[in-house]
Amino acid sequence: MKLHDLAQRLALNVEGEHDGNMDIEKLASVQSAGPGDLTFVVSAKYQSALSATNASAVLIPASLAEHAPCAYLVCDSPYAAYAKASWLLHPDHAIAPGVANSATVHPSASVPNTCSIGEFAVIGPNVTLAENVSIGAHCTLGSNVSIGADTRLMPNVSVAHHCQIGSACRVQSGAVIGSEGFGFAPTKNGWQAIHQVGRVVVGNRVHIGANTTIDRGALDDTEIADGVILDNQIQIAHNVKIGENTAIAGCVGIAGSTTIGAHCQIGGACNIVGHISIADGVVLNAASTITQSIEQAGRYGSAMPLMPVSRWRRVYVAISQLDQLAKRVRKLERS
Repeated sequence: MKLHDLAQRLALNVEGEHDGNMDIEKLASVQSAGPGDLTFVVSAKYQSALSATNASAVLIPASLAEHAPCAYLVCDSPYAAYAKASWLLHPDHAIAPGVANSATVHPSASVPNTCSIGEFAVIGPNVTLAENVSIGAHCTLGSNVSIGADTRLMPNVSVAHHCQIGSACRVQSGAVIGSEGFGFAPTKNGWQAIHQVGRVVVGNRVHIGANTTIDRGALDDTEIADGVILDNQIQIAHNVKIGENTAIAGCVGIAGSTTIGAHCQIGGACNIVGHISIADGVVLNAASTITQSIEQAGRYGSAMPLMPVSRWRRVYVAISQLDQLAKRVRKLERS
């Protein structure tokens, strides 16, 4: 793509010494970029790397313009501009409309001609697909599933009966949407399974990572709002509700009937107990354990910071003695 065409698509201006007709072929890191590459720098922390880059063009904030040794495009958020450029320079391969010979599509399913159904995919009764939906190889859609326009399911995704996925979503391989929630009632003869009769309802522009599982609701629906991004290997239990544009990193576990607000950021490996609520705009540090509701926006964390193991052992012993220490302090205060 020509540099001036790329700048136009990004709604930016090319500055510095440049040839607007030069070809920009791909993205590269600021350290490894060479001729024909576009790179980006987000802050003065990388100023020395910027000055030494061999890239043909760079996305930078205005404060670093004087340090660019090549053509540059000034933008308020170089990272966001880089994200847009990644799709322009490395476009997703276009889907080939049609149904593979080995796929199984129930006669009652609605599948427009613009959709792509991969090898050995199974489309169940009364499934409704909108325009330009792509269903990868070996995917399974249960009865009465609904999927919005331009949504893409990578190979080996399972969507259980009556679940709904909105438009412009991407679901990575191995994801399971609408599995039975972990609901059992204790009886004198053991555990009695509770039939999970809710759905999973996923909004628009949602990203669901590989091997992430979202359980269907026990009675009401499990809900994932518009713009949510979910990393790989996340467990979302029945009746969880996640607000708009919340981001959740890998290996997070969310127990049932928990409500998470909009615009939250949840670090990897957090454990969130059930039946609590988390306010809008909450940021959770990685590996935190959340056992009670959070009512105010802000950053929270509970994991112990990394330290040398010899020090960690001493700290752990000290923590185990805190209860005794508190008793001694109370005894001294009384005396």
